[in-house]
Amino acid sequence: MKSSAPEPHLGLLFSEYPDVNGTIVNEMALRLVTSNEIKQQLVNQIDQRIEPSFASRTTDWNSSSRDAARPVVRVFIEQLVNDAFHRVEIK
Repeated sequence: MKSSAPEPHLGLLFSEYPDVNGTIVNEMALRLVTSNEIKQQLVNQIDQRIEPSFASRTTDWNSSSRDAARPVVRVFIEQLVNDAFHRVEIK
């Protein structure tokens, strides 16, 4: 990279990029590992595991209430997964 062209490419200069160190490499790797596909797979697995519990706890609810509550539970699961991934640090 030290021999990169000094002229701007798409308005950006090489000097504007941050230095690559261990922390930045770890953050980049973490972003790759925690892609949206992986998060979605985890959300789907958790959702499938709690489905029987949700069904048993909402047997006395009418169907429209159950249908309205299910997406709320799914969004809650997605938020918990995202929060958990944001707390993960590679050491």
